[in-house]
Amino acid sequence: MLGPGAGRTAVVLAFALSLPFCWTGIFVDDYFHQLAIERQSLFPVTAWDLFTFAWGDPARLLPIIERGPYSWWTLPELKFSFLRPLTCALANFDALAFGRTFFFHHLHSVAWHVALVAVVAALFRRALGVAAPLAGLAAILFTIDDAHTVVAGWIANRNALVATVPALLGVLAHVRWREQGWRVGLPLSLLGCALGLSAGETALGAIAYLVAYELTAAPGPWRTRLLALVPIAALGVGYVALYKAFGSGAYGSEMYVDPLREPLRFLAQAPPKALALIGAQFLGVTADLWLMLIAARPVLAGSGVVAVVLMAVLMRRLWPRLSEPERRGVRWLTLGAALSLVPVLATFPLNRLLLMPSIGGSALIAVVLLYGWRAADRSLRWGARLLFITNVVLGVMGWPGAALVLKLGGDEQTRSSLETKLSDEALAGRVVVFVAPDPTASLYVPMVRVWHGKPLPRAWNTLSFAPFAHRLTRTAADTVELEVVEGRMLETVFEQLMRGSAFPLPLGTRVKLEGSEVTVLGLNQGLPSRISLRFDENPDLGGYTIAKWENGELAPLVLPAVGQTLELPRLHSMFAP
Repeated sequence: MLGPGAGRTAVVLAFALSLPFCWTGIFVDDYFHQLAIERQSLFPVTAWDLFTFAWGDPARLLPIIERGPYSWWTLPELKFSFLRPLTCALANFDALAFGRTFFFHHLHSVAWHVALVAVVAALFRRALGVAAPLAGLAAILFTIDDAHTVVAGWIANRNALVATVPALLGVLAHVRWREQGWRVGLPLSLLGCALGLSAGETALGAIAYLVAYELTAAPGPWRTRLLALVPIAALGVGYVALYKAFGSGAYGSEMYVDPLREPLRFLAQAPPKALALIGAQFLGVTADLWLMLIAARPVLAGSGVVAVVLMAVLMRRLWPRLSEPERRGVRWLTLGAALSLVPVLATFPLNRLLLMPSIGGSALIAVVLLYGWRAADRSLRWGARLLFITNVVLGVMGWPGAALVLKLGGDEQTRSSLETKLSDEALAGRVVVFVAPDPTASLYVPMVRVWHGKPLPRAWNTLSFAPFAHRLTRTAADTVELEVVEGRMLETVFEQLMRGSAFPLPLGTRVKLEGSEVTVLGLNQGLPSRISLRFDENPDLGGYTIAKWENGELAPLVLPAVGQTLELPRLHSMFAP
């Protein structure tokens, strides 16, 4: 099983584990992409610009804030724009070839996932030895790593697969050029990396392994190694220049940090994020909690410290048991994993970002399992069994679990968007939702409804999705005040997605919406805690649809009489400060 045929075993496993995602349908950003392809988008994007969500241009963004669904606190200069033309081309191909039969869209992703496993298996054979059991075990561990479930199963995240496959083929071509003098290896290497970069930034992780190879494992003196890196360095400089020329990048959000534009902020945030991902890689502690629960971040970083110490101790004691070719390969892959972590630290740590670092991570885990499982030293055996539970048992279980979560999540999103206590006619007008439980209930409901043939709302404005109780007071016939009880707005990650903490909202800030205006009336430690909404006309006259979330669905909200107050209970949300 761990011999030369291990790569075939890994490919079969990759297909079997990812196939169930073909029945999961579409979810959140998939709606954004599909509506753009079908020219029904609520946003001024095209079918070839699927990964631009904000332009950094207030003139283009303010209308989306005014009409919604972007929140009123969205920074007008916000930028989310990612250069991924190859991924966009493949998404357009799917729409043309398969229409709305998403089983085949997913099957397309499965094919990329299987191809990735085959390429990574070849990389392990090259780095660790063609017949080495270590290479075969590493390939199988990479295949069952449940950090890859979202990448393999969510159509909107296919870009990571498309980016890595040609880029890793480029790495293999580079190694063959350097070790065997294969003359076409250099141009093929550059072509593979360029194609990968045209699909997504994940390809930078593959280039990290190429750099690590030259620094630790390539033949020849240092001068030769450094010269061998010049072509890929030139490609990297050209990519960055092109990326900037197209206006791509991120700005204004707490979720993304542009390392070139904000280097000090990037460096300050990188260490705890890296530790959270390391803990997820080796100990099975999900880094996704970083996004959902801010209070859990020290624990996640602490798990990374434990993982670093554990792996350092285990590898130090097992190192003498490795052959010299294995040591050379492990050094290369470990450094590659560390370098491939750097690009993903520009955003929040999530398990799915471990796609590239998990190549080196799988090699390290394979060393411990292969050489520590039957070691005479009890501590080595216990270390191997711990990694077996966190990376094999939990890994295999994670795949069907993730497919079920995506399926149930997509079904619930469809149900809550379509099954409401409000008529289609009411939801086609100027909709004002006072409190929503999370961003999917704020940003995506109009998209889901349009996708299912419902009329496009004239406006869709959500006033808060702070996970606290709220107090609603009618201060005039045309004005209400909304106060967060025992909390603040813009305190959770997804509120900060649209406006980072570096861009506070001053007291008195006014934001024009469709048919109304929001004013910040109160701050709690610098964050909004009380706002007013002044309607252009008396809302009792029927020009607005006033709504709230109740028992997981949209329901009408009757505004209190002038001078009266209404308590809005805390809604269940997966996100918490």
